[in-house]
Amino acid sequence: MGLNVDLVANVKDKLGVENPTNVQKKAIPILLSSIQNHNDTNNKDIDIVLQAETGSGKTLTYLLPIVHRLICVTNDLHNTDQKTSSPLSRSIGTLAIILTPTRELAKQIFSVLEILLNIPSSRLGDRHLAHWIVPGSITGGEKKQSEKARLRKGISILVCTPGRLLDHLSNTKSFIVEHLRWLVLDEADRLLELGFEETLQKILKILDDRTDTENNLKNNLFTSPMWPKKRQTILCSATLKDDVKRLVGYSLINPIYVSGNDYSKGQSYSTPNQLKQTYVITPAKLRLVTLTAILKSIFNDKNMDQKAIVFFSCCDTVDFHFDLFVNSGNFQKEKINDISKGDRELIMNIDEKSHKESNSKSKELHVLSTVIPKVRIFKLHGDLLQRDRTTTFNEFSKSKSGILFCTDVAARGLDLPNVAKIVQYDPPTDLKDYVHRVGRTARLGKKGDAIIFLLPSEIEYINVLKTHEIHAEPVQVEALLEILVPKNKNKDYKLIATDIQLRFEEYIYSDTKCITLARKAYSSFIRAYATHSASEKHIFHVKKLHLGHIAKGFGLREAPSNINSNNPKTNSSSSNSKNKMKKKKNYDEKKGDKPRNLSLKRLAEEDANDEFAIGSYSSLLGPTTKRKKKG
Repeated sequence: MGLNVDLVANVKDKLGVENPTNVQKKAIPILLSSIQNHNDTNNKDIDIVLQAETGSGKTLTYLLPIVHRLICVTNDLHNTDQKTSSPLSRSIGTLAIILTPTRELAKQIFSVLEILLNIPSSRLGDRHLAHWIVPGSITGGEKKQSEKARLRKGISILVCTPGRLLDHLSNTKSFIVEHLRWLVLDEADRLLELGFEETLQKILKILDDRTDTENNLKNNLFTSPMWPKKRQTILCSATLKDDVKRLVGYSLINPIYVSGNDYSKGQSYSTPNQLKQTYVITPAKLRLVTLTAILKSIFNDKNMDQKAIVFFSCCDTVDFHFDLFVNSGNFQKEKINDISKGDRELIMNIDEKSHKESNSKSKELHVLSTVIPKVRIFKLHGDLLQRDRTTTFNEFSKSKSGILFCTDVAARGLDLPNVAKIVQYDPPTDLKDYVHRVGRTARLGKKGDAIIFLLPSEIEYINVLKTHEIHAEPVQVEALLEILVPKNKNKDYKLIATDIQLRFEEYIYSDTKCITLARKAYSSFIRAYATHSASEKHIFHVKKLHLGHIAKGFGLREAPSNINSNNPKTNSSSSNSKNKMKKKKNYDEKKGDKPRNLSLKRLAEEDANDEFAIGSYSSLLGPTTKRKKKG
């Protein structure tokens, strides 16, 4: 494709990439066309709209041409012996800006960029490319003064987020962008979804006003034909909706559309052919044990060195499941009801102390699971501090095995190596997020598996996927639960599933903090469920949920009554609710309504038929609430 041989060898050695992907074959020659035919005066640098499936290698698609041309500039000036007004140095300012929607994606791109620029000196000879081409990342999360200091020294290729870039363009006088030659808008559809359109417009206006192409061409440093004669803009987007097309209209000039897929633009979504996609129709009260079964099946004695990602709908559900899978496996509940009141209080205090010690593990970002043996659990979501998010991302990337519990903050663009399984525990609220989620596996030609959990009331979602050329095969929930049965043991999976569920519940009810975490996760799940797009409301509607069964999926024995805790009406009546709860508690105590002293095995045998019976799917659908007619 005309790339520098040293650069190609470096990519092969350090990234393990030997053959270009489909999108790279199409786009890289176009991005390099002006220098391959630089004697043609009519040949110009072309703006590009890059549409490709996730995991298709689009990051290298725009980084390789930029780095290649900088190498060519270095060679050109080195070989011609021309005297320049000033030597090549980082003081030339920022030559390329890469805008990303999230800090995690920015840091990932920055790490790839560092690898590309770190070409061994034995290959470069005395050119010392790395001495004047300096990559940098400005995404916030650190003091602005330190960012300003780095910009003052000079960052040749800058990876950044929109808000921070606009801040420095507006307020940092030492930020030189007059010589800018490349602008990349990565994950443009996501940039717009996050509300950055106005910010992008301001950035583009400042760059247009401050980039002086005509005077740059008079500078001896820019006489090399390897430089773009004007700023080249590259826009990457998984989808081309109206808002993206509008952005293309005012940010690019006569762009060429390049698709990494074999279908026409906008007709369907694309997932890699080597990706195996499945779905499981799971009753709400079976979700926890089914998730446990899937994770245990992934990490068995033969397959420990692999990674899995579990996607949840909100931050609170990530925190809840992280705590549950980290701490509940070691929890042991005593038969407190058979003990005197004084001894019971003593045991409860000891249990509370031990729980606090184990609960401190939940504050860590990655801990060995007590439910899935020998496997480390990681968590990642938007409510974590930036340094914690970065640490989690780096540690999970470097780890040979592990499970990442996360929200969609990890669904877009992030290249997490060797992920074998994707579990969509909560369906995405937007169809394109389905594609981005499953795109974390089966990357660059490697095989991968993805499974999505659906409630019986959500089965029509499979038809929605089919209309977009996404085909998933069914997996029976019974087959997954049978994984829980140890080999060479003739046991009913219902008994084992019930035992696991009861242990989860006992752990949750062992401490008020656990109960609060479960209720908070339940309430956040319900609120997130209500945010599904209008086109999918006939499938995902809160009125179709059996709230009692949903609560069971969070280890709760009944659905919390107050979901909107921030509602003024709810708060105003909270004291009345507390009084009612106290009265109910006293009444129950007088009645002697206490937990039965039965073993887990006995409880399992009694409850297996009604608690975990699969039955017909129609019997598991939640009630549809009808609106009362106004009188």
